[in-house]
Amino acid sequence: MKILLTGSNGQLGHDFKKIFDRKNIEYIATDSKELDITNDEKLKKFFQGNREITHIINCAAYNDVDKAENDEKVWLLNAKAPKKLAEISKEIGAVFVTYSTDFVFDGNKSSPYLEEEETNGLSEYGKSKAKGEKEVLKIYDKSFVI
Repeated sequence: MKILLTGSNGQLGHDFKKIFDRKNIEYIATDSKELDITNDEKLKKFFQGNREITHIINCAAYNDVDKAENDEKVWLLNAKAPKKLAEISKEIGAVFVTYSTDFVFDGNKSSPYLEEEETNGLSEYGKSKAKGEKEVLKIYDKSFVI
């Protein structure tokens, strides 16, 4: 097993690194400087040299909710990049995992949301995350959204 961990300098990525280190799991930790997951050419080049990856865990996200309202990068990082990573996962036979947010829902419901409920994000952040989630689940049956 060899894992690619994107967004490794964020809170979630940092926690995964601690777990992987403690359990002696082989992984490659990347942040945006080491691997720009919004750049198709850089992804292609990276995976040409790393075909042995068995799992891709995507912890990268544009999560500045307020700034996202006026920055198209939110769609690149939260929708396009997960879709591309799911496509690559399918190509190399790796399991793909990405993460959701409560922002994919509008918050109008009085009870907890279920994962199969229709999304209705109110912000660009929520809408972009929902788009990415739908794409990865449609592309590859070994894609998981947590």
